[in-house]
Amino acid sequence: MPSGFTFNGVRAGIKPSGRSDLAVVLAPAGASAAALFTTNRMRAAPVVVSEDHLRSGRGDVRAVLINAGCANAATGPDGVRRCIATATALAERIGCLPDQVLVASTGVIGVPLPDARIVAALDALVAGAGADADALTRAAEAILTTDTHPKIARAAVAGGGASVVGFAKGAGMIHPSLAPAIAGGDPPNAAHATMIAVLVTDAAAAPAVLERLLLRGCDRSFHRITIDGDTSTNDAVFALASGAAGAVAEDALAAALHEVMRTLALAIARDGEGARRLVTVRATGAASAEDALKAARTVASSLLVRTAIAGGDPNWGRIAAAIGRSGALFDAETLRIAADGVVLYERGAPSAIDPHRRGAIFRGESVLIEIDLGAAPHRAPEGFADEFHTCDLTEEYVRVNAEYTT
Repeated sequence: MPSGFTFNGVRAGIKPSGRSDLAVVLAPAGASAAALFTTNRMRAAPVVVSEDHLRSGRGDVRAVLINAGCANAATGPDGVRRCIATATALAERIGCLPDQVLVASTGVIGVPLPDARIVAALDALVAGAGADADALTRAAEAILTTDTHPKIARAAVAGGGASVVGFAKGAGMIHPSLAPAIAGGDPPNAAHATMIAVLVTDAAAAPAVLERLLLRGCDRSFHRITIDGDTSTNDAVFALASGAAGAVAEDALAAALHEVMRTLALAIARDGEGARRLVTVRATGAASAEDALKAARTVASSLLVRTAIAGGDPNWGRIAAAIGRSGALFDAETLRIAADGVVLYERGAPSAIDPHRRGAIFRGESVLIEIDLGAAPHRAPEGFADEFHTCDLTEEYVRVNAEYTT
């Protein structure tokens, strides 16, 4: 566990289920911080408040407060007022300025934040905070909505005693598109539930460095997943550095952050609402890195492809059609499509497939679709492939979202 942080999660009475719904990450001695927030223009109150606090506090942070069960989005000035009230109340309890508290929310849009319930739970939340793995798990569990389990990841920073730990939530309304709090705008290769992630490290890193590393890591992790194509009003990724372990090489910290972010991103894709299979679409042979990502992202986002996977139906025509509309350059005569190791299409024609092998496609817990565009010998940068991740689309996804508020 990184030094300099404590965690907790409690029941504040926000979720109708009565489960824990309020989490905190505390940095008692202070931490530098950076964050990426949704580019959805219907931005939730906690996004607005946290951006303001990062600016006014210049990345000096003492706490991140997260509630589940209420998104506090599309709630107008009253939503911002309630959000600030919770941040101010926590600041009073831990002895810091309100702008040293960042906030996040997840849940139903358009519902007023029950700030009085949150404030009433703060004493127990702070008093029960701990620095061990159990405390971290309590925080990770408290931010869940339709997730089936908490998502936690860890990585060591090479060449020193520092480490990175992260936890996240997300199972629906997942198609992250994140940008820095200060710069704004669309990040490179942005993909278009809310997804919330918190990363902490005891390495020393200035806010500007953390922001740069978050952007780099996010492009190779959270920006490579989709569950339903819906970018949330509340998406946020926070990174805090206590500096307790001292300075480390920036590349080493970048690698550890990326490892944690990628692990969390894949856990989110695998835990999509109603999902039974994690799906990876990998594209090679593209004329450019942009084309490879276009092809992979379009196939992974295809509802027809994903329903075929849910039914174990290797309908490769849907994959070919998605590639064709992706905008990527390719030649139909050199295009090659394979699924779970079985070639389905190559040299401009369907492949002859043994019925037994065909029946095994799209049946496992993990599905791999491989596309060779045959346009150019494109090779991805060291450490990751040109790929996009999703899950199968089942009847359960429709049921969950047809009854979400009723």
